[in-house]
Amino acid sequence: MIFEKLIIGLGIFLCHFLNGSNIFELGGSFKPDFMMVFVIFFALRKGSFYGIWVGFLGGLLTDSGLGGETGADQVIYYKIGLHSFTYSILGYAIGRFTKNAYNENYLSITIYTFVFTLLSRIILYIMFSIFFHDNANYSFLSTTIYTSILSPVLFFLLTWIYRLDPDEGKV
Repeated sequence: MIFEKLIIGLGIFLCHFLNGSNIFELGGSFKPDFMMVFVIFFALRKGSFYGIWVGFLGGLLTDSGLGGETGADQVIYYKIGLHSFTYSILGYAIGRFTKNAYNENYLSITIYTFVFTLLSRIILYIMFSIFFHDNANYSFLSTTIYTSILSPVLFFLLTWIYRLDPDEGKV
């Protein structure tokens, strides 16, 4: 039980480093969101509880890599909590409401990843705009399309690595 959670934690760290690396970058802001695929995978395969805690820890790690911004009052403001909130809420919603309708085939994986990655990008953009400032270079569709194209391969690899049986929901 604890060993399984440690291995999931290692996967979260690996996704964080893959998000920060330039290995899969195709130019500009054309990069996949590995952490979102990881959250979607565990929410669909293990349920809402795993979606929440994988989303929170993965989002918190993603937020820690953002750094801070100096405001108009010369105070540094850190962006901790935006990704963790978004990934947690989406992880719960995916595990709670879409897990029973999930079919494990390439088309459904691609569609789920496209919809939820786009939704996370929109929520994050709105939250950044409310709490910080608008970002004209923020990528919605390029990241979403690239992530959804890679998602069936990533789901296959994650299924092979973790060899998971569903915990919640289906009997």
